[in-house]
Amino acid sequence: MRKNYCFVCGRENPKGLKAEFNSAEGRAYCEISIEKDYEGYSGIIHGGIVAALLDEACVYAGNSLGFHTVTAEIKIRFKKPVKPYEKILIHAEAKPVKSKLIEARATAYNSEEVVAEAASKLIIKEKVN
Repeated sequence: MRKNYCFVCGRENPKGLKAEFNSAEGRAYCEISIEKDYEGYSGIIHGGIVAALLDEACVYAGNSLGFHTVTAEIKIRFKKPVKPYEKILIHAEAKPVKSKLIEARATAYNSEEVVAEAASKLIIKEKVN
């Protein structure tokens, strides 16, 4: 299996989004413009792409607490459509709630308003040394 092949953040995936996340102390941040190739309806980025970005932000926030995590559950609320090439800011925060569970929330904004929100539960696979 190739490293860095994640659809959302992998640098080696030719069809991926190549999103760059910064994360530390239970928080994650990303700024991205999504190309027209990822439209659903004409002029609107597919909701699954927005959901994938929110999910990735939650995992980055959880992992920044010193764990390897995977998403067990995610709930997405879409508020406004995302347009191709529109700059989107994504922020996420995570906190442990049980020995093997982290809760995280992420929000995506355009220049004017919230476009989507996510609430997720992450399972801790292992602690990172």
